[in-house]
Amino acid sequence: MFINVNLLEMANIGKRLKELRKKLGLSQLELSQRSSISQASIARIETNQQKNLKSDTLERLSAALGISLSELFEKPEMIAEETPRYGAVRMLPVVTLKEFLSKKLPSRLKESAISFEPVLTQTENAFFLRTTDPLISIPYINKGDLVLIEPTSQIKDGDMVLFISDERTFIGKIFYDPIASIIQPLNRSSKPVIFNIKKRRKNKIQILKISEVRKKT
Repeated sequence: MFINVNLLEMANIGKRLKELRKKLGLSQLELSQRSSISQASIARIETNQQKNLKSDTLERLSAALGISLSELFEKPEMIAEETPRYGAVRMLPVVTLKEFLSKKLPSRLKESAISFEPVLTQTENAFFLRTTDPLISIPYINKGDLVLIEPTSQIKDGDMVLFISDERTFIGKIFYDPIASIIQPLNRSSKPVIFNIKKRRKNKIQILKISEVRKKT
């Protein structure tokens, strides 16, 4: 069901959503993971570019923020505008892990794409990976979910990443240490990987940033 809102209300909802998200210290990606609403949709709502709003979308966002739906419609406070991070919508290829590993170069993935997904990103050679074993990490990553891989994006402490080596491939979070780096798999039953530059080169370790998780619908 769609909610009928005028342009002013739409702008207020976008600003209010952004205000509440920032107060909780959440990034758009983190709110996306909490609400199962795509990061691209959240970005469009916050910038007043989402033409139609489903009641289910607003209810999910409200629940993820820990507020009632009516609170989301309250007049937003004055907040500092963020510098837009994304450019125009682009259609990115969706591939399987097998296809990605066989192609090696992200620039060649369009040749074997299962489909294409719209996204707001400026990162070159970004693509979506459709998750299957060994990438499934319930409840965070389920079979068929799409993860947005941005190969050239800078990876920061605590970021979600795709880890690939000769021995293992999984999704986890990276933590930097003065001596070594640690990647903790989202699947807590799996052992973390600890490595330094020498070990990374020896084991041909590849680490790619995951910027968004789109839940299978």
